[in-house]
Amino acid sequence: MASEAWTAELSPLSRTCQNCADSKVRCVRNGEEVCTRCRRLGKECVERKARRRFYGFQKDLKIKALESKIDELKRTRTASSRSRSPNSVDSIDAAPIHIAEEDVIDHGFLSMDMAESLVHTFKNDMLSHFPFVIIPPLVSAADLRREKPFLFLAILVSASFLDVALQRALDAEVKKAVASHMIINGKISFDLLQGLMVYIAWTHYHARPHRYSQFMQLAISIIIELRLDRAPQTKTWKTGIRFADQPPSEIETHTRPYWGLDEQRAIVGCYYLASTISILTQKQSNFPHTPYIESCSKSVYNAGGAPYDKYMFYIVRLQVLAEKIDRLSIRHAVEFGSPGSAAELYVTSLKSDLETFVAELPFGLYDFPLLAIQFQTAELCLYQLSLSAIKQPILTHAPPGNRFGDEFLYAALVAASSTLNVYLSLPSASETALSNTQWVQLGFAMIVGSKLIATASSKLGPEPAVAQRRASWISTLEQLRLRISVLATAHTSQSRDRNVFDYFQQRVVYIQRWFDRQDAPAALSIPTSDSEGFMYWENRHDLFADINFEDFFTSPEDEHLNVAIDRMMNGWVG
Repeated sequence: MASEAWTAELSPLSRTCQNCADSKVRCVRNGEEVCTRCRRLGKECVERKARRRFYGFQKDLKIKALESKIDELKRTRTASSRSRSPNSVDSIDAAPIHIAEEDVIDHGFLSMDMAESLVHTFKNDMLSHFPFVIIPPLVSAADLRREKPFLFLAILVSASFLDVALQRALDAEVKKAVASHMIINGKISFDLLQGLMVYIAWTHYHARPHRYSQFMQLAISIIIELRLDRAPQTKTWKTGIRFADQPPSEIETHTRPYWGLDEQRAIVGCYYLASTISILTQKQSNFPHTPYIESCSKSVYNAGGAPYDKYMFYIVRLQVLAEKIDRLSIRHAVEFGSPGSAAELYVTSLKSDLETFVAELPFGLYDFPLLAIQFQTAELCLYQLSLSAIKQPILTHAPPGNRFGDEFLYAALVAASSTLNVYLSLPSASETALSNTQWVQLGFAMIVGSKLIATASSKLGPEPAVAQRRASWISTLEQLRLRISVLATAHTSQSRDRNVFDYFQQRVVYIQRWFDRQDAPAALSIPTSDSEGFMYWENRHDLFADINFEDFFTSPEDEHLNVAIDRMMNGWVG
């Protein structure tokens, strides 16, 4: 079949002459140059050019198959010439993407010694705040540069927070690399996935506007394309399509018995990134929880290949519980003010689940700050229900006051304070390593805690307990401001670009000013020179009062919470 196809392609003339073709009759030559019909009719026998017959894309497929074979031979030769680390034994054998013939080191963005220092910072300071992309201790910056160039670049841009100008320049290189490989050339690899996850995890450091959701979708698309979202050799009764030009390496990937620890950490990390931010910003998560994600977390937990693997299973378990809390509806909030209601029983059950989670931990909750802040945020999401007991009028059949609602109110205030206190208890300057998710969680606690204090003060009056909580909260905000102000000053860039800590400090200062105006309403407002829109918020006396308790829950009509967080965080998430 193939030889006939090549013969047809090379043959310039048809076997049928032009006269016979026009008459649509059979052309018989009997080994002679003139056919019998033309000789009998006395016509000139004109040979006709043959039409090129279409044999599909066999030639293109052959070329692609040969190219794939060459790539496979190159990968085999590269793999045999280097020693692989223990954690990467079971990793996908995909060829690393080469960002360019010359990278940021060759172009003089930074020296190799500085790159080694940044990789060291990532491994020793930042890894504990995002333990889903592990760099073994013996792997050097030179090793990363050679074997995983895009992950190497993502680590450099995330760890270079002490030099804002350098970080901005490296950020531009990351975006160029992503556009070149995924959009222009259509190349994907596990190196690209890990690099994207690191880039997303510290997205607050990158140039504005942030594009968290867009980069998150790119990472999810790689997981789906590499079929990491399911166990290898997953069989189904449904019919699937495999394209003929599929590279041999990709076909072999589908027949592997299991994924390695690096791949399983990546699956769990992608779920963590997508789920945590979707809950806090009330945006849809496109990477939902599945039993396979939990299975991966258990596998990593049992293997214990890295120091932070022992927390992996509990991170997923707590996030699943947070998603259950997030599914609380408006109906639960309205019924919450009725003692003995079904909503109250359901909420009590969730509260019990949180308590059970802490009781069953084989380690202390505050031994791992990532898990501690995650837990306090989940608590705060649940305890927001206390606003319903304050906001709605007391029912005629209910006893005066709502002790259950009051307990939740104070529990919410404790959760908000505890979240900020986890941050305040960290060693000085260590917050530079906090991930974007942790900063958003801190911002969420700051905003919701302030709303709770303001609402309780206006609705419950000057009760001693409320006044004490208010004073304590204002004191916590001041400690937060003082700590962040040091970073905001120390990390000022030579280009006078406002750094990320300055943005967060401005939000703390604004909330403090709001409380000051409430305590002294006749005082004159202090003008601000900020160009990011703080004047709008400075004149809002009713910032928290105009937010109904329903605004804390997922609802098709709900926009208040999204607007409040977006304006207060001012694009922190992206």
